[in-house]
Amino acid sequence: MTDAYLRLPFTFDVCRLQRDLQRLQAHHWQQHINKQAHDGGWTALSLRAVDGNPDTIAVVEMDPGHYADTPYMRECSYIPEVLATLECQQASARLMSLRAGEEIRRHTDMDLGFEDGCVRLHIPIQTSTDVIFHIDDQPIHFGAGECWYMNANYPHQVSNSGDQDRIHLVIDCVVNDWLSTLFKETGYQKRVIHHKYGDPGISDTNVQQVIEQLEATATEAGLVIANRLRTIQQRDTTHARLKPTPEGAVAK
Repeated sequence: MTDAYLRLPFTFDVCRLQRDLQRLQAHHWQQHINKQAHDGGWTALSLRAVDGNPDTIAVVEMDPGHYADTPYMRECSYIPEVLATLECQQASARLMSLRAGEEIRRHTDMDLGFEDGCVRLHIPIQTSTDVIFHIDDQPIHFGAGECWYMNANYPHQVSNSGDQDRIHLVIDCVVNDWLSTLFKETGYQKRVIHHKYGDPGISDTNVQQVIEQLEATATEAGLVIANRLRTIQQRDTTHARLKPTPEGAVAK
């Protein structure tokens, strides 16, 4: 189980989604504002935006009270039903397109994880198996009509090596009891990362240097921390030395 992405137990009608898409294709799709992550092939059309402004594709806040349907939403017959299926407040809703043969380069979008109180959901409308996400360096394909949560706090990127544009309905939702229960029942678990020395910046490769620097300070607090790090270091060294050699193996 990973907390980088999660498939939710919904499957939506792809044909009806694509009919809505056809009504909207002729409108002005705007290039994504993160120009460092793409070369012009990443575009969006806002269905819900701040003040209902169809020219606003950026998500700059997560207060649903500041968001409203844009005029484009009124042209859709099925997408409002899809949003109503999600029993939680919603901020932004956008159609996000990635041109065939192009990519969204590795980047992060902070404060967009379940634990932050906001989840970003993807519902592919037009896609193929040639569209691959890498989320926290884990490859995954989102199938058409499926509903996926992705933790945008992790580094992520997308490649579209197919011959058609990839288009997703992307919704930012506020976590409530309904979503919390849904995630729990679907098997979501927050990954617990154990740091051996209690600090993500200290590892086996630099712990000796850190110990020496702390000892050089000659302060009581520094010596206490240095002693704790040395105890962990020596404990693991002793454990490795005493570990039994597998039968038939040669100890080195």
